[in-house]
Amino acid sequence: MLFRSIWAPVTNSDLAGYNVYRSEATDDGAKMTKLNSDLVKSPSYRDTAVTSGKTYTYTVSAVDVRANESKPSETTSEPVP
Repeated sequence: MLFRSIWAPVTNSDLAGYNVYRSEATDDGAKMTKLNSDLVKSPSYRDTAVTSGKTYTYTVSAVDVRANESKPSETTSEPVP
């Protein structure tokens, strides 16, 4: 299965990339796990490790060239058909 997430790009000139986090739970207290090992360079991510019938929660953060990471975005939850 595959899930594709797209978000509004950050327009800061010092943007290095993004980190994408996921949880299999939909509650706000769920532990988020970083999915990417290298920074994601575009404002989209393909999650290929999803299971049909489950709901996943995602959040994204921006990272600048000095490795400062922003606060995470609001979460979004998506069921996988």
